Amino acid sequence: MAALGEILRRFRFHGVPGAPSAVGVPADRPAEVERELAPVFAALEGTEATARAIVERAARAADRRRAEARVAATRVVSEATTGVAAAQAEAAAAAMQAAEPARIEVLAAAQTEADRVAGQMAERVPALVEVVVAHVLAFGRPEDGRSQ
Repeated sequence: MAALGEILRRFRFHGVPGAPSAVGVPADRPAEVERELAPVFAALEGTEATARAIVERAARAADRRRAEARVAATRVVSEATTGVAAAQAEAAAAAMQAAEPARIEVLAAAQTEADRVAGQMAERVPALVEVVVAHVLAFGRPEDGRSQ
């Protein structure tokens, strides 16, 4: 096993890597990168145009589908509204049909009561008329001469 000092010497700075060179103007790295990547970006321009066209077609297709969905939703709501009206009419007809026996029974009871009241009236009215006529004849005409 190596001594600790030997391990630490391995990490000591010895100088700039590479062979010594002549003094000169430092290289323009951004310009070099740009020159190097210019052909790559030029090649990607066609791909970018294609991607934009795909996105535009997709947006138009999405707009068309949204419009179709709105029309379909309107149709579904219209059909549902029509269905509700028909269901309500059907339910009302069923309720009327179910209530018909009760209606007939109530009408019969009302007719029986009306007949009973008419019979009592036929029995009582002649006697009441006699009482009223007797009162009128007993009191006579008013004293001031006016007729009522």
